[in-house]
Amino acid sequence: MTNDPLYHHLRELSWRRKLTPAEAAELQAWLAAHPEARENWEAEAGLNEALGRLPDAPVASNFTARVLQAVERETASERRRRQRKWRFAEWLRWLPRAAVAMVILGVGLISFQRVRSPHYRSLVQSVAAVSRVSSLPSPEILEDFDAIRVSNPTPAADEELLAVLK
Repeated sequence: MTNDPLYHHLRELSWRRKLTPAEAAELQAWLAAHPEARENWEAEAGLNEALGRLPDAPVASNFTARVLQAVERETASERRRRQRKWRFAEWLRWLPRAAVAMVILGVGLISFQRVRSPHYRSLVQSVAAVSRVSSLPSPEILEDFDAIRVSNPTPAADEELLAVLK
């Protein structure tokens, strides 16, 4: 297949109509200069002739209306697609603002809850009381805790007293 613009122009003309004698002479001169393209041209001409002998296809009476409806459906579909894209873009534009507002609201609510919580207040008071103590016993006191606990066992439960209480 050749990329010569003259050849392509003559080929497209042959698709639409029969070539004029001047165009046919121009084609013959071009084919004489390019013999490798003759076989391709003859195949193309045979195909054009066969297509020309075919009867025209019958067209439905409502063909134009159906084509116009298809065009309207396509434009409506394109319009809906653009509207969906716009809505999504609009949502994306507000998303960072909404996220910042939610973070600020969450921090404010947590802070408010912490300040107002009675448990938090009692914890603060306990820490304040412990901080006022000047010296606490050292952890070395607890080293002998196990020995002290073993040497002073708790008395066993009084089974008779438990039976009477039931």
